[in-house]
Formats: sequence, C-alpha cells, structure tokens
Amino acid sequence: MDVTDALTRLGEPVATRLQLRRLGVTAHELTDAVRLGDLLRVRRGYYARPGTDPMLLHAVRIGGRLGCVAAAHGMGIWAPTPLFAHVAMRHEASRLRSPHDRSQPLTPQNLDGCELHWWLLPAVRTGNVHTVTPAEALTHIARCQPRGLALAAFDSAVHQGLVGPAGLDGVFAALPAKLAYLRPLIDGRCMSGIETLVRLMLLDAGIPFEVQAGFRGIGTVDFLVGGCVVVETDGRLGHDDAVSRARDYGRDAALVRLGYSVVRLNYAQVMFDPAGALATIVAALHSHRRGPAA
Repeated sequence: MDVTDALTRLGEPVATRLQLRRLGVTAHELTDAVRLGDLLRVRRGYYARPGTDPMLLHAVRIGGRLGCVAAAHGMGIWAPTPLFAHVAMRHEASRLRSPHDRSQPLTPQNLDGCELHWWLLPAVRTGNVHTVTPAEALTHIARCQPRGLALAAFDSAVHQGLVGPAGLDGVFAALPAKLAYLRPLIDGRCMSGIETLVRLMLLDAGIPFEVQAGFRGIGTVDFLVGGCVVVETDGRLGHDDAVSRARDYGRDAALVRLGYSVVRLNYAQVMFDPAGALATIVAALHSHRRGPAA
C-alpha cells in the first residue's frame, strides 16, 4: 500500500512503523518515502506527514505524547496558547531525544523549553500513540496551570461534552487530594475561557450573579450580576465580524431599554487586567443602584 494512503487510512498525522507495515507498506517503501520527502522520520519507529504540528513532532521525538495545554488546543478545549510542547511521559520511557534532533539524547540543555509531565494519568484511556485523551489533558492542566486557567479548560471540556461525570471521576482520582477543591467549581455552562475567568472573579469577590441568564426576545447573556448589570464577554473569535457586532449592539440596546446596565469585556481586559475588569463591573453596579447623576 502507498504510504500516503496508509496514513490516510489510519487517520493520524503520526504512525508507528508497525502500524504502517501491518497495512502493507514495505520497508523499502518507507525508506523511499523518507528520501523523497513524502514522510518524516520523527524518531526510531515513528513517522509523520510533512507539515505536521511542530509541537506534536517535538513530543513524539522526545519519546512521549502531546499533553496538557498543547493537546487541549487540538481538541478544541479552551486553554492558554502554549509557547512550547507539553509532553506526557511514561515512567518507563527510555531513549529520550532532543525535540529538534532525533540523533541527540535529551539533556536539560537541549530541551528547548518543552515541559515534561511524568504525573499519573487516569487508568482508562482511548487516545492514540501520540496525543493524550481529553481527560488526560485535564489531569495535566490541573497540575500545570493556575486555578483560573485550569477551571477554564474543565468548563470548556464539559460544555463540549468531551468529558462527562465518569471522565471527571477518573481525572480527580488521578489528581492529588489538594486539588479536589476544583471539582465543585466546574460549570459547563461557561462557553469560553474568559467567561470562566469572569465567573471566578465574581465568586471570589462575593458578588451575586446568574450564569447564562435568559431574556425573552433577546436570548441569553453571559452573566446577570446583582440583578441589574448584564456582563458579556467577547472572546478572540465570534465577535469580530460586522454581523456579530451589529447583533451585539442590538442586544445591548434592548437590554438598556429594559432597564439594565451592560458591561462588555474583551479578551485582553479579562486576561491581562482582571482587576480593572472587576472594577468596571463594580462601578456599573454602584452607578445603577445610585441612579443617573443630577
């Protein structure tokens, strides 16, 4: 079988030599494909398509699987953009190699920023040879990332149905007891990471709010705070085109006519100036309760 056809049949960007041989690819065909540039030899016994995600190649070349926030991105789970590969490692892993050179043994000097995660993962997995499962990614994220970013990933995975109650059971069984506090804070109604961060911001401040509050003729809003202030979060995607902006303006105007104040926060405000974002919400609450200035 042709190497390209074999990879297509497997449906994976990375395959082992054994997988390809089982599909009828000969050793001679593998050698020719690498020589012609149709196939990349990532490390001994592992091959990939040209153009494969560099972080995935780094993880496989090191000798592990892409994990944590790096894997979450490929699954559609909201997570901070990684600068380097996060790699799930087996404790028995051996012959570790530099992420950029399969001929060089891995050392602290040539790790090049990659994060190696040796932590215990959930016992049951259905992932592939090169990427962790959503549950495994969350297990890493809970230990690797700050509380807010970890919960944002959990909320996103639950909202999209990528992890259910049984999957969460496995995740928290594999995590240290000190992280059990995260589970009751998970809320799958939040549809983006910055929604989660605003939710935690309000919780920590002790401000009452509703998530995904509904208004007849208008639809749902991200948060109704203190019964009088609507808070909407605009992520990096979904609010940039003219149609979306016109829809948002129309909703805001309708809410104001109903007597609500509207605060709209963007990605940069929530991620990089959370104190300022919270101060804006609090100011809107105070202003609404005082009424218009004389």
